[in-house]
Amino acid sequence: MAKRGVFVTAVLLVLGVGQTFAQGGLTGEWEMQLTTQTGVTTWQARFEQNGDQVGGEIDLGDNEVLSVDGNLDGSTLRFVIVVPDLDGDQPINFEGEVSGDTIAGAQGAFSWYGTGGWTAQRK
Repeated sequence: MAKRGVFVTAVLLVLGVGQTFAQGGLTGEWEMQLTTQTGVTTWQARFEQNGDQVGGEIDLGDNEVLSVDGNLDGSTLRFVIVVPDLDGDQPINFEGEVSGDTIAGAQGAFSWYGTGGWTAQRK
């Protein structure tokens, strides 16, 4: 019976470590690359994770820094940024799979940047 108790304790410890990573594992500085028919665009991102909620900001360059509003569901990250435009604000939706220090972004439509994919790497 003692062996079973040790096993249960070990499983709970491993689950607790995973839960801690899930609560703040995205927090930090990232470099994003958006690859579309208009070329490769590199942005600097700072993600802040609190539980399954993800915030932060993305620096598009030229003094344009936009807020991130998203969530993390398991390893799937979803977020939106809103790019101001003279014809009306342009929301850009992102989805990707987080694996350690990389994010493999899904194909999507990125407003006037065109369609394509994106990736991110922790700095």
